[in-house]
Amino acid sequence: MERLRYSREDFGYLIVFPDGRIDLYDHDVEPLLQSAHTSEELTAHRLQTFTANASFHLRSPLIVWLEVTRKCNLLCTHCYIDAGRPRKNEMSTAEFKALLDDLKSAGTFSVVFAGGEPYLRPDFEELLAYAADLDFIIAVVSNGTYLTPANLSRFPRDNCRLTLSVDGIAAHNVIRGGASTFELMRSKVELAREYGVPVSISTVISKANIHELEQLLNWCIAEDIVFRTVTFNPLGRGLANLKQHALSEGDAAASAQLFMMQKRFEAEKDKTIGPCVSKFFNYALTLMYMTRREHCSRSIGYVAANGDVYPCVTSAATELFGAGNVRETPFSVLWQKSFQEMRAITWSNFEVCGSCPYSSKEYFCANRCPCMSLILNGELFGCGASAFEREDLRLRTSRLRSEMSYVG
Repeated sequence: MERLRYSREDFGYLIVFPDGRIDLYDHDVEPLLQSAHTSEELTAHRLQTFTANASFHLRSPLIVWLEVTRKCNLLCTHCYIDAGRPRKNEMSTAEFKALLDDLKSAGTFSVVFAGGEPYLRPDFEELLAYAADLDFIIAVVSNGTYLTPANLSRFPRDNCRLTLSVDGIAAHNVIRGGASTFELMRSKVELAREYGVPVSISTVISKANIHELEQLLNWCIAEDIVFRTVTFNPLGRGLANLKQHALSEGDAAASAQLFMMQKRFEAEKDKTIGPCVSKFFNYALTLMYMTRREHCSRSIGYVAANGDVYPCVTSAATELFGAGNVRETPFSVLWQKSFQEMRAITWSNFEVCGSCPYSSKEYFCANRCPCMSLILNGELFGCGASAFEREDLRLRTSRLRSEMSYVG
């Protein structure tokens, strides 16, 4: 039977159960950690509330994104990191292994291998195998181009998932600059399944593809493939392609419909897939809501291919709130002693939100983001939500309450 994963925190323990459920418990749960396997065995110790101090952060991240290279064979028009050419002086195999050792010693639960395209690193499979041996929960984000029977046969099967970036049906080819097709990605999914590799589909919702994402999701449902989405943000190459990708208020109804379909499918799939990166990310959002603070630098982090450390993907894309470099200082030390600027920010800094109806506890607006505010408003503490995102939040919340008895 699989064991519990857990970290000791100031408030008690954060525990990850074998089914992927995550929750917080008091210090008195400690004697049960080696013998318990289900949340029901620990119910008496579950925290109902806890106090987050001014610089609240977990002792180690739930997730660290590892950008193993910025090199990419595709020039996707929405790419947040403007991938294509590698960064100058990207880290060596030994340096990435030392980083993984440090993350494991610090208690990090999961890592995301991303790029660029990870498989363009000649040593990527070596790094992936090393991380698997350290027993991380792993996601590999790939455009699928370089997947072959040979490397799929070596792909770790335990606690590791291949996430393929698919941006629609016909739209996929347009967004990927004519260099990839939905038919190619479908063949890569079939190939991965042939070799027993768990597969997810990840999609960026944008103006360019929103009209056909319901069709994509229906395909995933029919094929029983995990489907995850993120909403387009004006970052990297996407900032230069706003006309193609930026969503408008009129797109919110289609987005909310997709969200509800996805939510129902996700609820069923999550019962069977155990711990995974997406569940850690969802819990990071839960902690954000609970503590009224960004999850960036508190429960998630990002390491660029040259060793630069950032609070999150958005910070890395904008190169804001850098926390140092792992070549000079171990990530575990930076996690404890750096990030002061980001951790000083709470939702109360965003005074503009005081008059916004979506700042009430009825809603969970995750757009109090200083990086996005700087892009949209030229200042750190303005509204980080577009008109589309505000209307999308309204419709999603209304439908969650009426159709799934959601209580915020």
